[in-house]
Amino acid sequence: MTGRLVLVPGVGGGPWLWQHQLDHLSDLVRTEVLVLDEQATRAEMAQYVLDRVTGTFSLAGHSLGGWVAQEVAARAPDRVEKLFLCDTWTRSAPGTVESLDRYRRHLERDRDGALEAHFDRLLAPGRYTDREFCRRLRAWQRRMPVSGYVRQLRALARDHPTVELLPRIAADTLVVRGRHDRVVHPDEAPLLASSVHRAALALIEDAGHCTPIEQPQALTAVMRLWLTRGPA
Repeated sequence: MTGRLVLVPGVGGGPWLWQHQLDHLSDLVRTEVLVLDEQATRAEMAQYVLDRVTGTFSLAGHSLGGWVAQEVAARAPDRVEKLFLCDTWTRSAPGTVESLDRYRRHLERDRDGALEAHFDRLLAPGRYTDREFCRRLRAWQRRMPVSGYVRQLRALARDHPTVELLPRIAADTLVVRGRHDRVVHPDEAPLLASSVHRAALALIEDAGHCTPIEQPQALTAVMRLWLTRGPA
């Protein structure tokens, strides 16, 4: 076992989001999940990762985690070796900031109502027939206190685009998109892959915005291939 892989979940996420990768990549790398729910800005989140991890490492981020991972890799191009950007973005679509602010206010008033209002956008359509999976996901989402959601959403609203960071990323980068992601615009993943030097794009079938738990075996497989391949 060599190297280290840091995994960063998205809004409301925890170690549960990356459990399959934690279980099935540990023979290759030391794995660790960092939940970023105490920081107020993307810069603070990125600095927290860099302060917590010593030396060189690989980094995987989902959604908000991928948004932060871009800044980490841009700030420390000599430290991030492999980079996985999953179900994330680089540009801010019209209305995004307003939507984030509405979601935050809804969470502050009624956490369960807000989470349920957004639940039908998270997964690939066919996944909703698995009632046990949906029950577990709803329970997992409620593990994070409202204060954590609020900080994460405020950070997103303050500094959403990442376009200026991409030319500074030197890591061997794989962009991953769930084929049926309805949260992030489908143009974002190809743009990320074409804007980061020598990055590649993997589309995961039958996955929406929650690829790490919707298709965990497929994601782990492509991550394993990327971690074990030679220099870019």
